[in-house]
Amino acid sequence: MRTVQMLLNRSGYSGATPLRVDGVFGPRTADAIARYQTQSLRLSRPDGVVDPNGPTLNRLGRDHRGNTTPARPVPRQPTRAPAPAAAPSRTAPAAAPTGTGPGGLSEATYVDMAARLQCETAAIKAVVETEVAIRGAFDGDGRPTILYERHKFSKHTGGRYDATHPDLSNPVGGGYGRFSEQYPKLERAMKLNSSAALKSASWGAFQILGENHVQAGHATVEAFVAAMKSGILAQAEAFVAFVLANRTLLSALRARNWSTFARIYNGPAYKKFAYDDKMRSNYLKYA
Repeated sequence: MRTVQMLLNRSGYSGATPLRVDGVFGPRTADAIARYQTQSLRLSRPDGVVDPNGPTLNRLGRDHRGNTTPARPVPRQPTRAPAPAAAPSRTAPAAAPTGTGPGGLSEATYVDMAARLQCETAAIKAVVETEVAIRGAFDGDGRPTILYERHKFSKHTGGRYDATHPDLSNPVGGGYGRFSEQYPKLERAMKLNSSAALKSASWGAFQILGENHVQAGHATVEAFVAAMKSGILAQAEAFVAFVLANRTLLSALRARNWSTFARIYNGPAYKKFAYDDKMRSNYLKYA
C-alpha cells in the first residue's frame, strides 16, 4: 500500500494534499484510488482494488516510469467515493457532502472504518442514522450539525452562569429547543466561556461531544472543532479514534450490544431517549 500511495502522489491524483505514505488504507487513499480509476482508467464503476498484476497498478507504474502520459485529471467526482469535502465557509456555504450511506459518508469510507474497528459497516451506519437521521451531518450553511448541552456548560464552568443564563447553563439537562437554535446558543455561550461552550456541544455525523476531544484524537477542543468543520472524513476519523480509545465501547460495537454502547456513547439517560432501541432498529435496516 505504501507503493500505491507513493505512485498516487506522483500521478497527481491524491488531491491538493499528498497522501501520507504509511501503508494504511484510509478514506483519502480509497478516494484517490477511485479518482484515478475514474479519470485515468476511465472506469465507469471504480472498485478501489489495486491487485499486484491488475490494471490499476500496471497503469500507475507505467505513468511513473514515463512510458505513457497520464490522463489529465478532469473536474468531476468519482461515482462511488467522492473527494474529501472542502472546509465550510460562513461567507460561501458549502453543500453537505453526498455519499452512499447515512451522514454523507461514502461506502468506501464505511468499509475502511469497519476494517479498522473490526466491526460491521451496518453497525457504524446504525450509529450515524441514530445520531443525525433527521438533521443530517451538516446544516444548510455547511456547518457541522450540533446539539448544545446546557448541563455540560454548567459543569465546565462550575455553575457560574446558572442563575444569570439558565437557558445556556443549567445543572439539569434538556431545554434543547429547535435545531435552528443550537448555533445561536453556542455563540452566546462562547461569549461567556469559549472553550467550555465548544466542549458542551456534540458535533457532526457522529455527534461526539467536544469534551471528548482527546479521545477523538485532538489535543484541544479548538483543534477538534476545526476538524469537525473541515469535512465528513475528519468526523469519521474522530469516531474511529473515539471508539478505539474505549475497549468496552469497541467491544459493544463489535458485538452489537446496543444497550452498553448507548450507555457509554449517549450517557446514562440513553433509555429515556431509546437510543439503544433506535440503534438496534437501524442496524437491522442496514445489516
